[in-house]
Amino acid sequence: DYMQTVAATGRLSSNNPNLQNIPIRTQRGRQVRKAFVPRNQEYVLVAADYSQIELRIMAHISQDKSLIEAFNNNVDVHSATASQVFDTELSNVTKDQRRKAKAINFGLIYGMSAFGLAKQIDVSRTEAKQYIDGYFENYPGVLRFMDETKERAKEQGFVETILGRRLYLPQINSKNKMLQQHALRTAINAPMQGSSADIIKKAMLDIQSWIDRENNGVKMIMQVHDELVFELRADKAKEYGEIVRSMMSDTLKLSIPLEVDVGIGTNWQEAH
Repeated sequence: DYMQTVAATGRLSSNNPNLQNIPIRTQRGRQVRKAFVPRNQEYVLVAADYSQIELRIMAHISQDKSLIEAFNNNVDVHSATASQVFDTELSNVTKDQRRKAKAINFGLIYGMSAFGLAKQIDVSRTEAKQYIDGYFENYPGVLRFMDETKERAKEQGFVETILGRRLYLPQINSKNKMLQQHALRTAINAPMQGSSADIIKKAMLDIQSWIDRENNGVKMIMQVHDELVFELRADKAKEYGEIVRSMMSDTLKLSIPLEVDVGIGTNWQEAH
């Protein structure tokens, strides 16, 4: 079962069973994913997944020049952040620096503090604060967006997605500091998650229209946050996979391209 009105951000949520909560990084999770198979050997599963969509939405909403430049030039955004924060050439970025930069990129979207970042990447709080300060120095548009969003949320009591859907924040002016801090973090994250939900729902409508129009036997069988899973004929997998990629990429025009990774397999694990 998929429900539209459970997640505050507007994402679909799933139960009986929850298909969106099957881990991919554990051995057991991968085993479970192998159990999802098409109806017979003439069919395959195709998984199409938006790549780093929330960071791309952040680039679009904040209009930060460096972030937009990285995505438009197809530069790995985590390496680009590492290069900026650690003041090193892009070609010299180490795996460890990229890992830390990835934690910063995603952490800041979720309103993570220096304390939270320090815990996640196992450095001192002082060091984590230096990383965050360095990030905002190099991506001033992101800092401006965050500050303006918090102020606007306090004034009007809601934030909006790219498509103008409102996400209300009843605790944004709470006297309870913990509740207010949580609402402020949500104010930053909700436009990203909410816009991501809008984009994939619009993509689902576009693709279903194509399926109905062409009567091509493609079945859209699962939505897992930023991923759509299809069952279709094996002999058409590449052709239809490319059409799905193109439709998902073109669903909404942003300042930077929407990238979609497409995989084909005889089970869900293989397709992902």
